[in-house]
Amino acid sequence: QKNICLTSWRIKVMDGNTAIYVEGKRKDMKDLSWHSNAITERIAHNQVKTSSGSIYLLEGSIDSASMRKEG
Repeated sequence: QKNICLTSWRIKVMDGNTAIYVEGKRKDMKDLSWHSNAITERIAHNQVKTSSGSIYLLEGSIDSASMRKEG
């Protein structure tokens, strides 16, 4: 399973407040907008693991401007 690298990322809450996920732009797909499954584990300060077993590498800083805009 390869790591998926996201830039311009932010944390989002799933419908029903059951879990959180990350959303951002995939570096390997020409900045395609992408979101993960539910996050189950934080591996490192910039790595998370999801319910499907994927590992997301979060590059750069969190996109706090868009998170503030969305509340």
